[in-house]
Amino acid sequence: MIFGTRFPFNKMKNEKPRILVIDDDLPILDCVRMSLQTEKDYTVTTLNDPVKALKLFYENDFAVVISDVKMGKLSGLDILKAVREHDDRIPVVLITGSSDEETMRRSIHLGVYEFLKKPFEISSLIVTVRQALEAHKLRMQNSHYEHELKTLVQERTAELTDTKAKLERSYLNTIHVMVNAMEVKDIYTLGHSERVTAIAVGLGKAVGLGMEELRELRIGALLHDLGKIGVISDVLNKAQGLTESEYDIIKQHPIAGAKIVGPLGLPDTVSKIILQHHEWYNGEGYPYGLKGNDIHLYARIVSVADSFDAMTSKRVYRSNLDYGRATQEIYKNRSKQFDPEISKILQDNRELVLGVLSSKISLNDLLE
Repeated sequence: MIFGTRFPFNKMKNEKPRILVIDDDLPILDCVRMSLQTEKDYTVTTLNDPVKALKLFYENDFAVVISDVKMGKLSGLDILKAVREHDDRIPVVLITGSSDEETMRRSIHLGVYEFLKKPFEISSLIVTVRQALEAHKLRMQNSHYEHELKTLVQERTAELTDTKAKLERSYLNTIHVMVNAMEVKDIYTLGHSERVTAIAVGLGKAVGLGMEELRELRIGALLHDLGKIGVISDVLNKAQGLTESEYDIIKQHPIAGAKIVGPLGLPDTVSKIILQHHEWYNGEGYPYGLKGNDIHLYARIVSVADSFDAMTSKRVYRSNLDYGRATQEIYKNRSKQFDPEISKILQDNRELVLGVLSSKISLNDLLE
C-alpha cells in the first residue's frame, strides 16, 4: 500500500497503536487479552472468528496482528498472507501448539515476524508485542522517509529537467546564430541547414534512433556547414565552375567546422558529422577518404540529407531536381556515394521527409 493512503504517519504517531488478536480458543483469547490490557501504551482488540477479524482488519488501522495457526474457517497462515499482502509493514505474530516444520517453513516464507509456542509465558508475550510495535514504528518511519525522499527526488528531477530544457533552448538559439552567420555568406544556401536538419531527423527517426540520438543528430546537421564561415564569399557564390585550387579550399570546410566546435563541449558525434558528411561510402569523398562503416552513422545520414537538399535547391549555375528525381539519384548512387541502407530508407520513407519539409510534420514532434 502506498504510504499516506491508509496509514498517515502523523496519525500513527499521535494515537495509541492498536493490536488485533485472533484465536478461536476462547480461554487462550481471554488470557492474551487480559495479559496485554495491563499495558497502557496500546489498545487491544480480540476476536474468535478469523473471517470477522480479517474484515475488521481491513476496515481499521492495526499496528500488530497476533493469530493462532490452527483455526476453523481460516488458518493463521491465511491471516498472515492476507496481512502481508495488504500492508507488509504490519508485523504478524503466530501462536502455535506444534513444531510442524512445513508450517514453520511456510510461515517464514510468508514473512512472519515471530512465533509464540504454546504454552508461552506472559512475559514473553508482552516482550514480543513491544518488539513488534517497535518494528512497526520503524517500518512506518522508513516508509515516511522513503516517501519524502522520493518526493524530493521527483521535485529535483523536475527542476533539473526544466533547467536542462532552458539550457538546450539557449544552446540551440546560439547554434542558430552561428548557422545564420555562415549562411549570410552564401546567398544560395539560405535555409539549407534547417532543411538538411529536418530531412536528417526524419531519416534518423526512420532508422530507429532514440530521442537523445536524434537531438545530437539535429545539432550536427544544423552545424554541418559551419566551416564555410572561413571560406571566401566569392568562392562560395561563384556562378562558374570552381578551379582545382578553389575546390581544395571548399574541401577544407569540414575540418574548419570541426575545429570551431571542438572547444564548445558538444557531443563527439557533432564533430564527426561536421567532419565526415562529405565522405563517400566507397571511400572517394573528403577530407580523409573514409569508407563504409568507418564513416559515422549520423554523418552518413546527413550526407544523404545534404545531397537531397542540394539537388532540390536552385543554384545560379544549374536548375534544381524535383523530389522524386532527387530520391532516384541518391538511390542510384547507393554504395558509391551514399550508404545503401539509408538511401533505401529515403526511398521508402520519402513521404515522411516531404512532410517535414512542407511543415506538415513538426520537427519537434519527431523529437518527442
